[in-house]
Amino acid sequence: MMRNSGNTARGRTARRALVATLMLTTTIGAGTAMAPAAQAQAAQAVDFRIPAGPLSQALAAFGRQSGLQVTYLAASAAGKTSPGLTGRATRDEALARLLSGSGLVYSFPNAGTVAIGAAGSPGVQGSTEGTTVLDIIDVTGGKSYGGLGSLASPDAKYEVAQSVEFLSERQIERFRGSSVGDFLKGMPGVLTGDNRNSGAIDVNVRGMQGFGRVPVVVDGTQQQNTVYRGYSGVASRNYVDPDFIGGVVVEKGPSAGVYGVGATGGVVRMETINADDIIVGDKAWGVRVKGSLMTNTASPPPVGTPGGYATTGFGRYRTGCDWNCVIQTVPTEPITGSAYGMDRPATLLPTSGAGSVSFAARNDMVEFVAGYSRRKNGNYFAGTNGRTPEVTITETTEITPAAPPRIPVDRVTEYTTISLNALNRYRGGEEVLNTSQDNTSYLAKAKLELDGGHVFDASFMRYESNFGEMMPSVILRFDGATQAELSDVAVNTYRAGYKYDPENPWIDFKANVWMTDTETHIRTPYAFSFSNGTTLDVPQGYWDVAKRYGTDAVNTSTFETAAGKVEVAAGGSYIYETIAPPSGVVNIDSNDRLASRDGWRQEASGFVASTWNPTQWLKFDSSLRYTWTESYDNGSNYGSTLHNHEVNDGFAPIIAATIEPIQGIEFYARYAEAIRAPSLFESTTGFSFNVDPLTAVKPEHAKNTEFGFNVLRDDVLTAGDKLRLKISHFDNKVDDYLTRTNYPAVTVRNIPGARFVGWEGNIGYDVGWAFAELSGTYYDQIEFCAYETGGQLACRPAGVQNGYAQLHVPPKKSGTVTAGVRFLDGDLEVGGRLTYMGDRGTTTTNADTGGYTTVINWDKYTLVDLFASYKVNQHVTVDAAVDNLTDAYYMDALTLGLMPSPGRTIRASLTAKF
Repeated sequence: MMRNSGNTARGRTARRALVATLMLTTTIGAGTAMAPAAQAQAAQAVDFRIPAGPLSQALAAFGRQSGLQVTYLAASAAGKTSPGLTGRATRDEALARLLSGSGLVYSFPNAGTVAIGAAGSPGVQGSTEGTTVLDIIDVTGGKSYGGLGSLASPDAKYEVAQSVEFLSERQIERFRGSSVGDFLKGMPGVLTGDNRNSGAIDVNVRGMQGFGRVPVVVDGTQQQNTVYRGYSGVASRNYVDPDFIGGVVVEKGPSAGVYGVGATGGVVRMETINADDIIVGDKAWGVRVKGSLMTNTASPPPVGTPGGYATTGFGRYRTGCDWNCVIQTVPTEPITGSAYGMDRPATLLPTSGAGSVSFAARNDMVEFVAGYSRRKNGNYFAGTNGRTPEVTITETTEITPAAPPRIPVDRVTEYTTISLNALNRYRGGEEVLNTSQDNTSYLAKAKLELDGGHVFDASFMRYESNFGEMMPSVILRFDGATQAELSDVAVNTYRAGYKYDPENPWIDFKANVWMTDTETHIRTPYAFSFSNGTTLDVPQGYWDVAKRYGTDAVNTSTFETAAGKVEVAAGGSYIYETIAPPSGVVNIDSNDRLASRDGWRQEASGFVASTWNPTQWLKFDSSLRYTWTESYDNGSNYGSTLHNHEVNDGFAPIIAATIEPIQGIEFYARYAEAIRAPSLFESTTGFSFNVDPLTAVKPEHAKNTEFGFNVLRDDVLTAGDKLRLKISHFDNKVDDYLTRTNYPAVTVRNIPGARFVGWEGNIGYDVGWAFAELSGTYYDQIEFCAYETGGQLACRPAGVQNGYAQLHVPPKKSGTVTAGVRFLDGDLEVGGRLTYMGDRGTTTTNADTGGYTTVINWDKYTLVDLFASYKVNQHVTVDAAVDNLTDAYYMDALTLGLMPSPGRTIRASLTAKF
């Protein structure tokens, strides 16, 4: 049955609009291929606006405006000034002007890098373009992240009319943490949901999370899979190995890029390591070996081992109030903690480890990378300092009870009423069951560069993980935490790409085709046997295979007009995805497992984006995206043969303006829209809700407003220092927000809207020998408006009755301070990070959410982490870190279950390149 489709006429209109947009891309790419060589020569000239002043500041401006990577020793530019440059010039003419009178010369090691230094100094020759340069010392930007685009640099966030974040490989290693999602922490407005359960990442950007709201793109591919999490809702999982991630860009809010389809929350783009990360200098090949050790873990105990506070009787259950108040237990044996889990290892004893080896080879035409990674972490131990739980018996009575849910009671039973003084079940310093990871990754990449600007590349990745997890609601009910059988996931990723960049300003063409194959086998049960001989068997095992097939293409043209410089990007993408039980496995809902959802979805999108610089101090950005989506549920419901069939489409514009009245100081405003049609999970029938084929749904429609200012200045207080500042205000309004509701029935529907309003700030200062950065997020307003029982419209900051929205509500206040010092000419770096995470701001209770969605209200917490890195030489680097120095007892923001986070953990790693 078709719904919300406008029948086939609307579908034909959608396809025609998409085809027209994609034809524009082809026309730009093919029709301009005959552009005369003179245009290519003109592209070498750039409009510069570089004021006279300190040379280091002038070179930084030159790098930004020319698109080149500028490398030099800070001492060589200290105390020197530049006459500046205003007007159009080639890169050679501009450098000659900027360096006049300085005694410095330049040379080009490659088309994208310029090295500057004294004539005859190591690495810089006293010549101009074409000189071979060896041993360049780069103090400005690090490696090139070609796959991540212009946003992949530490300074990019201070140069654009949008809130973005960037993580380099060094930053990823610095805060690698105990769980996979830890490396994403510390960015304002960015969280990872349910980080301690499953070994996956589920990114939350300014309160938007799950179901494709924040696509996670790895080398241009996607593999998000949503799984049922019992009474704690769902989790949208992405599996990545941080050991193979070379850089990360996070765009907050709708994106104008090719991967912005459905991104009502934002986009996370990751690039895997390449030859530059492995090979030292200009060698033809290299090997990188990494090894690491970690403390504060233990191998998982046998399946069925209890943990936390548990009874020797049948279990416990809630009695009408929040989870941290009164609990009942049967029978009256004393409430005791589990005999297992309190043998925490010594502070300095390594208990888990990881290792990887990567190989790379290259010449003028070919580049090849291969890698193997293995990581095995045991269950971690909770901290000891904080509000740890203790049990108090308050009264004992004899009653003849009515049978509690799922608990057969047919005799007079003596009940003991107890209280817990904390939300969690786990004791301080206890092993947190079901938190282990056993991961293996493989990576292979190849690239071929031909004359004329043709580049072909291909890659394969495989990720395997046996991980501990638990249905979050198991810890709340029955006999507390219990070690479950390990679950497993396998992800295969295939990709091939083509790039054509003939140094013609009209053509910079990229295309990709890819596939991801994810098999998820969750073995977590709801089945327990208790000491009194009673059993409870409500299995929750789950098994599915999710596949995605995708392709995308984009061409970027740059040209000069009488009204200023214009850059236009046009392209499109297409994704077809399926979810089904494994081949040969009957899709049943029985005592064996939950039935897998079964259906397919396709999504096509085309976009045009432009940047216009009428002057050096004024810039306009704009884009328009069209998206068409169709999905089909192979399962039927309502006791009939009805199948849910959805077709949706829509347009989403973006417009932004930037004014730079003073070099390095910008003011900007941005209005951005994005639409997200229901995901495959939301469009198919399965445990937790049935879709209603008789009720139309509409795409979720984000309408985001942001304004702020950027400061990017060098040589502010002393020669060579760097001041960076960004302050932004965001108002993210989402019309027709999609979530599960209980009115008029429990299914996924549009509610009138959701809104997230707040402020973000980031300030950094680097003086060479020391650095510091402060960032934070504050929400003025969080609100969800939905019709509830009786048809009344209710707006709540805490969530939606029976919904998933409340699982994604971020803390009202959060902030991070990172600071450090450098010794031995920068080879030794020592520092720390202080993280503050507030509570949810508005306590979410069952009265707010209604029905059966369980929400955890974590306590606010403060963490102290330390880090150190020593570059022994160009071949060997040693890193060390102490996570949670104060051994705080806390639960991560956005956790789904009562699982405390890791206590004090020491990590050490060694990286060697040969």
